[in-house]
Amino acid sequence: MSAGPATSAPPRLSLVLATLNEGENLPRLIEALDATPLPSLEMIFVDDGSADGSREFLDALAARDPRVHRIYHDGKQTTVRAQTQGIRAARGEYIVIMDSDLQHPVPVLPRLVQALDDGAALAVASRYREGGSTGERSVGRAAISRGASTLAKLLLSDARRVSDPVSGYFAFRKDVYQPLDPELRGYKLLLFLLVMARGRSITEVGYRFEPRTAGTSKVTQGFAFLRVFLREVRVARRYARDRWGHRAAAATAPSPTQE
Repeated sequence: MSAGPATSAPPRLSLVLATLNEGENLPRLIEALDATPLPSLEMIFVDDGSADGSREFLDALAARDPRVHRIYHDGKQTTVRAQTQGIRAARGEYIVIMDSDLQHPVPVLPRLVQALDDGAALAVASRYREGGSTGERSVGRAAISRGASTLAKLLLSDARRVSDPVSGYFAFRKDVYQPLDPELRGYKLLLFLLVMARGRSITEVGYRFEPRTAGTSKVTQGFAFLRVFLREVRVARRYARDRWGHRAAAATAPSPTQE
């Protein structure tokens, strides 16, 4: 089952939220969004088979709130695949990628929007900028996160433009985005946005990664995560080469000689 955006006037802001069994967090998320000063918006929830009441909540919410749109799948996808589906349905001038579990604090949203208003093409919420924090996390999860960030910067030059290239919380102008393979598997869409935004302004906003207070983490950990992540970085490198290398080669090729 799938429900897409209506044909009303497009909103300024599209929030894309991948969900899986976040029934306890969704009401609090909506309450936080309603309490935050934001431009006109739509909320696109891409749900991958929740069985805890999340879908029932979203169905009831959509019936009374035209800002809410749903894309439903029966099985779990990686987050990149779900997020790109939401982006394809988005109508806003600005698009925000964030989690639906409140670990990405809603009060940071106006700062991301303001960064785009001020001219940035991409605004990244960073745990490593002034005012940012990784919060409380296990030693293992901290090692994987830092290791992924280091690998990204070593293997992908565009990732070196920011302090937190594996952040899952960011906003961008819709015209930055270029379609990706709909079958792409991965966890860190920001890697591709950093390539897409090459040559344009990128801003970082410090934020504290909040502890989860309800539900359980869906993050794939350990070797399984690293295996998919490394493949994802290689795909991003290939994307960067195809997008920028061919363009540069065409720009520097000699002009045909006229006889």
